[in-house]
Amino acid sequence: MTPGISAAVVADPSRPEAATVLAARLRELGPVVAVHPEHGAPTRGPAATVRAWRAAAGTGSSHHLVVLAGAEPVPSFAEEVLRAVARRPDAALALSVDCGSWTGAVVRLAALRGCAWAVAVPRARVPTLAVVLPSAQALAFADFAEAAPAAGDDGDLVARFSWERRIELLIRVHSLVTGPDARAAEHPADHGRPRDEVSPLPTVLPRLHDGRAQVALWDAGSAGWRRASWPEHMARIGRCWPGAAPAAAFVAVADGAPPRERERLLPLAEVVRYGIALGATLNRVPPETSAGAVRPCLCTAVRCAVRPQPQWGWPTAWTDELTDVLWRAVGFGARLRSNHGVAHWAAEELRRLPEELLPHGSDTASLAPGQ
Repeated sequence: MTPGISAAVVADPSRPEAATVLAARLRELGPVVAVHPEHGAPTRGPAATVRAWRAAAGTGSSHHLVVLAGAEPVPSFAEEVLRAVARRPDAALALSVDCGSWTGAVVRLAALRGCAWAVAVPRARVPTLAVVLPSAQALAFADFAEAAPAAGDDGDLVARFSWERRIELLIRVHSLVTGPDARAAEHPADHGRPRDEVSPLPTVLPRLHDGRAQVALWDAGSAGWRRASWPEHMARIGRCWPGAAPAAAFVAVADGAPPRERERLLPLAEVVRYGIALGATLNRVPPETSAGAVRPCLCTAVRCAVRPQPQWGWPTAWTDELTDVLWRAVGFGARLRSNHGVAHWAAEELRRLPEELLPHGSDTASLAPGQ
């Protein structure tokens, strides 16, 4: 059956013209504009969300799309959405990326694998600039959102609803919509269409966050994630390097010693550690020809890892240099793939590691990777 898509734009009461402009740009989909019943109420409040998802009623559509006003769709947006729902008619699809969350971590891994979609981390917040649900599920989600606490975040609600209903929740690797303040470098031009495949959720999930490399390990016994430091995980898989040794091997790509202020915010060693851990989750070394397509994702990983953001700004040259380091580290880590994984941890050792709490209040109990 050829899918039919109904659509709604969630208006910002303080900027109603933005919704009108976006609706005109999406006229192929015939969107309605959903406004909050109270002037000045938050754009993403439950009332606005409920109205937008209830707009699927009576349309006869197979799927329903909700887009936030202010979003910037790519020129081929309608065509891409139709293609996506035709290929995966039963899935919930998030069409943008949140670079700083666990969602960003799985998206970067998917990009390196050459996949167009990533399985979302169960119950972790997903970006909601544009989301598609099967129409029957859209109406059920409207009821779900209406019953949620007023302080509920749309991204948390979508993640929780999908988990409870056992709906596959997928994230688009290259965003089909961006926020009004997005940097152009984060949303690359067409470097060749990635494979229309889904990157599964790994049992080892590396992340670069708050200036440090982190590794989350799936513990099937407790149905949750465990947090290991980079050195202890690498030691467990048989790579017993001193903490600084890998970074030293990569300093040669720079023009001298790392700037002191940059090292304070995002140490070179942590970027290298993240790259090695990320590469080691891959099934093969990324070809050099894929660098253009994945570089924007790696640049974003570097920028999002800088915490706190310095008031004086973060030089583009620093991002470029660390992205080059990260790319080389990924390739190096990919060569370790035959000796990498949760299986190297004894169950009792894994259980002694601290639980890795997912962001935005989600707990660690979740679906197993791949489910």
